Amino acid sequence: MVISMDLRIKKTHKLLMESLIKLLEEKPINEIKLTEICDLAMVHKTTFYNHFKDKYDLLKYTILNIQKEMLSKLPTTNNIIDYYTELAKLYMQNIKQHKNLYQQLLTNDVDNLCTNIFIEMFIKDVEKNINDSPIPTNYLANFYVYGVFAIINEWFKRGMKESENEIISYLKKIIIYNPN
Repeated sequence: MVISMDLRIKKTHKLLMESLIKLLEEKPINEIKLTEICDLAMVHKTTFYNHFKDKYDLLKYTILNIQKEMLSKLPTTNNIIDYYTELAKLYMQNIKQHKNLYQQLLTNDVDNLCTNIFIEMFIKDVEKNINDSPIPTNYLANFYVYGVFAIINEWFKRGMKESENEIISYLKKIIIYNPN
């Protein structure tokens, strides 16, 4: 009996996430009404509130699931530069695949809510993968994640004219750049 309950919860979450993503491809989160999400997902508002406290809670859950899916595709490597660049490549591929979604998430993110959710999870993941650094991991992770995120956002805002490989090449050069 517990298994069917878990499946129903997963199905409800999936329907709500898919509905939110579909609506986000059309307009920013602050213009989306909870009733629109529930109607599109064919989920009653009461059921929604059994799982999420509001649309922003669903948004965070959705972004975290997108990131978990990306992180699950990362190959294991001991080379931290390869790790960062593979992560950046996956992120850029996801942006290309869901361009309208990211257009809403990143360009209409007035309160930086979406950006902060993305960055927070990536920082946690990078911190787990930093070993033997003379610099505290939280500082190093923040430096790399914010830097990589800023470059990818700039690439996105400029229309993604360069290939992912060109951006990865720039990232590698920036990571090892020494102005002295």
